[in-house]
Amino acid sequence: MKKRTKAGFKEFVFDVMLNGRFICTIAFEYCPLFPINYEELINFILMKRPTLKGKDFNIAF
Repeated sequence: MKKRTKAGFKEFVFDVMLNGRFICTIAFEYCPLFPINYEELINFILMKRPTLKGKDFNIAF
């Protein structure tokens, strides 16, 4: 079942990797009229996975 997003919003799905290993897949809702802020994306990941704080993780598209 596909999750419905708010009207006008799109869903950006990406994987989080730590030391070359898969950690999780996260879906981030954004408005396509505005650019995605890198720091906002990092804070969103840390909000969802607080154990990654202080670690050097990568975002894979």
